[in-house]
Amino acid sequence: MSPIAEVEGRRITLRNLDKVIHPATGTTKGELLHYLASAADPLLGHLHGRPLAFLRYPDGPDGQKFFTKNPPPGTPSWVTTAEVTRHKGETAEQVLIQDLPSLMWAANLVVELHAPMWRIDQGVGIADRLVFDLDPGPPATIVDCRVVAVWLRERLSADGLTAYAKTSGSKGLHLLVPVEPTPSRQITAYARRLALEAANAMPDLVIRKMTRALRPGKVYVDFSQNAAAKTTAAPYTPRALPEPAVSTPVTWEEVEECRAPAALSFLIDDIPARLERHGDLLAPLLDPAQARPLPTGEGGAGEGDGEDGEEDADDEGTVGR
Repeated sequence: MSPIAEVEGRRITLRNLDKVIHPATGTTKGELLHYLASAADPLLGHLHGRPLAFLRYPDGPDGQKFFTKNPPPGTPSWVTTAEVTRHKGETAEQVLIQDLPSLMWAANLVVELHAPMWRIDQGVGIADRLVFDLDPGPPATIVDCRVVAVWLRERLSADGLTAYAKTSGSKGLHLLVPVEPTPSRQITAYARRLALEAANAMPDLVIRKMTRALRPGKVYVDFSQNAAAKTTAAPYTPRALPEPAVSTPVTWEEVEECRAPAALSFLIDDIPARLERHGDLLAPLLDPAQARPLPTGEGGAGEGDGEDGEEDADDEGTVGR
């Protein structure tokens, strides 16, 4: 008989807690749930109000993996959902993880948590974060992403914006920037422009187009995750990999000093000590006082270059990145 846990007054049936999910370390489903409970305070802050996409991997990274934006069958009535506008004006329900019981319910499904850059209370596609997803094409690694991240940090700073870094939990780095609520299309246009500047400044290292043939040995600066329809791996989410890797906030000192990929690789067992030592390094993203406007005028908000069109595509997240 499956155990039933009571979490803040909600009863949750927990199944297969001894099942190994991450084979490289023998990490069980129960250990994943324990990790998510231990990281709940900062994780819930970054999920609050954001309609989620789930990458489910109930049989581990080598089993079936599938994305869903719709509430899974059997979603309890006490889990918050919201009506979200998608393509062509169609709407659909999506899950919001607003509290610990909802987080534990989702964890029991074995999921990566992917969130948009906007919150439902501000309106669909009115973003309060800007993101760059730095994705290295082998043999490039996160060490090469470090160079690009520092360049983007300084470029954003020149426009009055402050960037914070986290690992993707897979191969690359994510840069997150708190911004005043701004339509996603304007943020995408600005991020596209900076990606182009980075590619022009570092042509031997950076590409800004998704073309696979161009990727080996270079860092793809993906600005398209700013689109309203897209989602990015949330801070502190585990990833569907052989080891229980986590998308982990990191200091700029850690980024600058990285000389080997292992230096910016963190598993669930590493996170409690990091939270004890650093607190939530992405906490400024949750403080409205830290948000700044996008620059106006040439190269600023509201200007697009008319290329690529990635921001128009629906996307279920950043699988494996």
